[in-house]
Amino acid sequence: MKAFQKGEGEPELAVVYCTHGNEVEGKKAVENLINSRTEFNKAVKFVMANEKAYESGERFIDSDLNRSFPGSKDSELYEERIAAEMIEELEDLKVLDIHSTESRPTPFSLFTSKDEKVLEALTELNVSKAVEISFTPDCGINLYGGVEVEVGPRGTDEAVKQAEKVLRQFLVNNGVIEGEKNRNVPEVFEVTGEVDRPEGDWEFLGENFVEIKKKETFAQSDKGTLEASESFYPVLMSESYSDILGFKSVKNEKLTELIQYYEC
Repeated sequence: MKAFQKGEGEPELAVVYCTHGNEVEGKKAVENLINSRTEFNKAVKFVMANEKAYESGERFIDSDLNRSFPGSKDSELYEERIAAEMIEELEDLKVLDIHSTESRPTPFSLFTSKDEKVLEALTELNVSKAVEISFTPDCGINLYGGVEVEVGPRGTDEAVKQAEKVLRQFLVNNGVIEGEKNRNVPEVFEVTGEVDRPEGDWEFLGENFVEIKKKETFAQSDKGTLEASESFYPVLMSESYSDILGFKSVKNEKLTELIQYYEC
């Protein structure tokens, strides 16, 4: 892990990137911001989470960092040691963690905690959709109270542009850099479960965040098709996972209304 600060004073914000070594869009966005010689009016901490995995050209070294929290400084696993360090490094800060995905559409945010910092941050990214994903208990944002943003498609210039746009809007809305403030209330989808991937190569036929009706065919392969046993909204559905197709979710209008309180 590598951390550095821009701007004077004690930081209240942190930007995390390279939680996965193969997701470089956040790193490029941060470098573009710094190389543009933007003036920092307030302090912000930047954290390159899995530097070793990035340098190795791998997603992780021993285990998925985003599934390694809370971790332990005494662990034999590299990512579990990093996870423990990150919790200390990010304590009491409002955190933006930049990821990239092969699923579409992007960008969108993910969160687990419903404390004031997180709900406020959800209005500061200028994305239209947010995913409540406390269903996955080992994510870092469960413990350091941050918001993730997914940009994409992974490995493209478009993903870097999305990352830089979200990063700048987050910093502008918090008074760290100059620019036009723009807050919005995203539509909230709450993850309720995973969609298992049977053996074989499966193609997702639907569209993320668009409802799949009960008994609707939503995936196919040379071995057959998958039919929905109940209606759900697909999230992070793509061919990139090895064990699942993605996640099921429901719309959560109460959470959307709660976030609206922090828009002003």
